[in-house]
Amino acid sequence: YRSSRTSLMVWGAIGWDWKSPLVFLEKEEGRKGICSKAYLNQVLNNVIFPHWAEMTEDERSKFIFMEDGSKVHKGHARLPRLNSWIRTFEWPPSSPDLNPIEKVWRWMKNQITALPKVPTTIEELKGHIQKLWDEVDPVYFRRYTERLTCKLEDVIKLKGLSTVH
Repeated sequence: YRSSRTSLMVWGAIGWDWKSPLVFLEKEEGRKGICSKAYLNQVLNNVIFPHWAEMTEDERSKFIFMEDGSKVHKGHARLPRLNSWIRTFEWPPSSPDLNPIEKVWRWMKNQITALPKVPTTIEELKGHIQKLWDEVDPVYFRRYTERLTCKLEDVIKLKGLSTVH
């Protein structure tokens, strides 16, 4: 999730009955913004690689780590991820039809938009985002993962155009 009104970049992941901690990415010293090194240090090293290490072989065989085409997923982050043998798919930069986490981000954005008082500081916005993330139940969002095969067929039929649902 990236807010267009602020320099706030947020990362989170959902899986089958699993939800990652929410990460508010911080820019690395000497960098203008969030880069692949920040993503490697704050997301892959702190969340994904430890989660991978705790999985059984059976769980690992079913695990697919979805990343969109964002530049932060490339560069410094690419080789360590490949060396870990984590299976990935590259998705389009904005793929709300195909990426189940996009449903979560859309729900969270709608909830923030509906707030009676607009957050006026980054810390206040972070608090609202964290509160909403805490409410996310990965079991509820599982249905989007279950329907992914059907959704892929719909996108193919529409030659890459957005589907209705």
